[in-house]
Amino acid sequence: MNNFDIKRVITQDLVKKIFGNKQNALAFLKILGINNRVTKADEAYELIVRHWEYSKAHSVIRDIFKQSDKYQKGLLGEENIKVLLSEWNGLRLGDIEWPFSQGQFDSFVQHINSLTICRDKKDEKVRDAAVRYRRIKEINTERNDYLETLIFLNNSNVIPTLYHSRGVDFFIDGISYDQKVAKSPTNEFKKKYGENWKAEALKSPEKVAEYLYTYQDEGRFGHEPRLFIVYLDENIEPIKIKKVIENNKLDKPYSITFKYKHKTIGEKTYKTEAFVILLTNDSE
Repeated sequence: MNNFDIKRVITQDLVKKIFGNKQNALAFLKILGINNRVTKADEAYELIVRHWEYSKAHSVIRDIFKQSDKYQKGLLGEENIKVLLSEWNGLRLGDIEWPFSQGQFDSFVQHINSLTICRDKKDEKVRDAAVRYRRIKEINTERNDYLETLIFLNNSNVIPTLYHSRGVDFFIDGISYDQKVAKSPTNEFKKKYGENWKAEALKSPEKVAEYLYTYQDEGRFGHEPRLFIVYLDENIEPIKIKKVIENNKLDKPYSITFKYKHKTIGEKTYKTEAFVILLTNDSE
């Protein structure tokens, strides 16, 4: 596992992932009293690298985040999710399940084209699937922003990204983590542990992380450190979600070793780290 600890050193690429644009970078530099004239975002990022001090940056970035649209949207996440779910039900779209995997739209359309139904019906199926896909993406974005905000509010050791950055949602004690929300510990986990799967998950959260890494979609494969938020029950009350996150202080990640069967290069072993937060109606 190759991962920078921004408590010690930072790169221009990581600065870009944290700040996302020139405006955020300049706001940070201004607070630090660095008013060099810059015209490009990369120039601002380079200045931040040159003047980087984690102890100062930590509090400044958290303060800037509290003024961001991302944070304000996250605070409203609970209500926004209710609205989106109400719309979903109103459109009678059924269970909230992906109509096709990300990156598999072409295969999905080929499958529809192979069906022995009229072209109008094929068009209708593709339109319905596209609407479901778009709305699930919207629901997931709201949910992820809401959970990220709860993580931020309850953990002072977290530095959030000020912009949506692929592969990094925040830094925990200086290490970058990608937040992943899962609706279960995987079907494979449930099959392995049978009727005791929930008790096994609560007893050994690191096993949940191992399964989620092992059975991830190859189109979105990654072995970077992750923070998994995993639903063990459906329709968990928001107050219970808040309480579970409040009780998880993200002190020490689990060390994870997993094997992944790639389609082209075969099986490969990876080592990484992960935090695991399990959401259940059994929470006190």
